[in-house]
Amino acid sequence: MNNQNVSAAQNIRGRKLWFGLAATLAAFSIDGYLGFVITWRTCFIGHGQLGALSVEGVRWLLVAITVVLFAVSVIGGVTSYRHWKQVSNSNEMRHSESSGTTEFVAMLTVLCSVALSVGIVWLSLPLIFVDVCMRAH
Repeated sequence: MNNQNVSAAQNIRGRKLWFGLAATLAAFSIDGYLGFVITWRTCFIGHGQLGALSVEGVRWLLVAITVVLFAVSVIGGVTSYRHWKQVSNSNEMRHSESSGTTEFVAMLTVLCSVALSVGIVWLSLPLIFVDVCMRAH
């Protein structure tokens, strides 16, 4: 590792290094939790309504929540990728090797951010194809 990469690795430590993974993990968790709570409240307690919202209104509410949290997840992934680019010796991810702890953690956060972002997409598919109350059953 040359001196420039050592100074970049020292600049990206601690919370800053883990921000991308934490943001993506929080977005994934909140999306799953809110989807469960809102559909449960709508279908089992509200008998098809969430306050003034009908079932279709609830669907659009869940879509809006999912889009916002997916954007948070993508921002976390981009942040992780920028941190990885600062500390790595390679220009391409497929040819990179993690020779130090900071490089390894940066690469790990990029890969986990991608996986969790794909998970948010998979969680949103039932909103497109399945009725909200059918999803709750």
